Amino acid sequence: MGDLGGIRNFGPYMIRILNEIGISTREQLLATDYRAIRDALVAKGIKPHPNIFYSIEMGLQDRVWSSITPEERREVRRILDGD
Repeated sequence: MGDLGGIRNFGPYMIRILNEIGISTREQLLATDYRAIRDALVAKGIKPHPNIFYSIEMGLQDRVWSSITPEERREVRRILDGD
């Protein structure tokens, strides 16, 4: 299984919060969705800042999180908002 530490943009904080909600591998991350991650973070008392999801999206594409385009940001926000 792929370790979260091997994903671009994933430092100790990202790995810790994902581990806290039961995600410890790339496969587990790919098997869930942004809304489920958001809801699990809220349930643990962690504010789900959009940058978390931008980092996930770009990391899974092996891109630096800051390279996200405005269109990609809108798409992530659309998913999180449930539109």
